[in-house]
Amino acid sequence: MFRIRSMTALGLMIGLSAVFACGGGEAGQQQAAAGDVASGETSGSTAMAETQDTVAQQGDALPEGVTVEMVAQGKDIYAGAGLCFVCHGADGSGLPGLGADLTDDEWIHSDGSYEGIAETVMTGVDASKATTGTAMAAKGGSGITDDQVKAVAAYVYTLRN
Repeated sequence: MFRIRSMTALGLMIGLSAVFACGGGEAGQQQAAAGDVASGETSGSTAMAETQDTVAQQGDALPEGVTVEMVAQGKDIYAGAGLCFVCHGADGSGLPGLGADLTDDEWIHSDGSYEGIAETVMTGVDASKATTGTAMAAKGGSGITDDQVKAVAAYVYTLRN
């Protein structure tokens, strides 16, 4: 009996942490959608090759200090421990009422530079300044490290069209 209650409490805590990472909302639907992306993730050299192809197709040079390896790591963090997908969607196009679209050329809380994106992820966005009315906690509320924030910013930088 105690074991069942402990497992239920643990499940609730995990679910609530995902909801609170972006301030609430339809986390169950986003998690299900993001699960498709997370389960389709590849690792190692295949993921690196896919990341290199993506960067090459955009025709953009990566910002100084950003490597293809950082972008690949950031993609994994975005879809996993960073909880970014919960509000911004698995593909970064945003979810209504939660997270902004990261794939367009309109940057609301920064200038769209790598440094600007990293600063926004590091400090978060207050609900009163968010166009959706949903706050983004510092580091997405997920407790990722500063180096992981930089990797996520590198990946997000490559999402824009």
